[in-house]
Amino acid sequence: MSPMNNPFSGGKGPIFVTNADGDKGFAIAQHMLQFTKKYQHIPRYPIYAGLPDASTARARSLQEQGATVRAFDIFNDHKAAVEALRDVAKLCLVVDPLSERISRANAFAYAKAFIDAAHEANVHHIIFLTPFSPLDPVTPPASPSTTADPSQCASLSDPTTYRSQYMLIESYLRTRFDNTTIVRYPGILYQHLRVFRKYISEHNAFPLPIEHLEFAVESSSLLDIAHAAACIAHSPTLRHSASVYKLTGPQLLTLEEVSARVMTGLHRDDGCVKHVDLDVLSQILYESIGNREHVAFLLEVWGLQQLQKIGRRFEITRDLEALTGQSGKTLNEFFEDDHVQDTFRSPMPAPFVA
Repeated sequence: MSPMNNPFSGGKGPIFVTNADGDKGFAIAQHMLQFTKKYQHIPRYPIYAGLPDASTARARSLQEQGATVRAFDIFNDHKAAVEALRDVAKLCLVVDPLSERISRANAFAYAKAFIDAAHEANVHHIIFLTPFSPLDPVTPPASPSTTADPSQCASLSDPTTYRSQYMLIESYLRTRFDNTTIVRYPGILYQHLRVFRKYISEHNAFPLPIEHLEFAVESSSLLDIAHAAACIAHSPTLRHSASVYKLTGPQLLTLEEVSARVMTGLHRDDGCVKHVDLDVLSQILYESIGNREHVAFLLEVWGLQQLQKIGRRFEITRDLEALTGQSGKTLNEFFEDDHVQDTFRSPMPAPFVA
């Protein structure tokens, strides 16, 4: 039986969120649970959270909030994965490189295992969240120059990058499922800024790569992304099937503008920008995160690794507003949240999301 012939052929039924052991998947699963409480006219579908261990504090928290936790080893137990997805209508495919088990070496394998299991289990609709968009080599102002080093352009398709893994996932998904929705959230996430908390606290400064001060980034917030995913998951499949959305916040900022808004938002009017080279920035991130793979992902998703600004299109879209009726928060509004302020003041490391 194909996914088109499953019992939930209209996409009405349980929603499964993968990678709920990571910050991003956990937050999206939480938002799925809160969605129908906020919008009570929407049918309340069961929310399943997929993770490798049901005994963790995170798993227990999701259970207490109303989720059904389904624990299995996606890398080594295909049969368990199929059984976990057997009665699922929609799969929210989250692949979070900032979680413990996913890296450049296995990101595609992780997603492929879920896609294959979902196909066998007759899941009707897959919603894939990705922080990368296809490169656009002809769109100003980010077009490669005619004098660009061929080796730099080749680095954009480097199979060892996170981008290449996400593009492989997207391509494979399209070959396996007709009912797919791609949700892109490119650029910097406000929550990523937490990785600079320690440096800001110690130096009263924001570190910026000196060669990229005018480099533009598209802003977005996890809560906006989670809200959009919940809107798609709770809608009839045909409304969003075969659609691609790119979610951005209402601002397109240079890195220098980001740093200024961060320091203003934290009420550090006497703070400054510290110009550093990329190696120093990498070390600053490592001292905050303690994981080289996570550092590599952050630099890549910001467009600061392997000269990935070549061929990128920078834009503000209205897809978020079309899906949710809201345009998203500005960076200044993000820092008006007392919880955000507390996070930056805390002496303890705080989780962050991809």
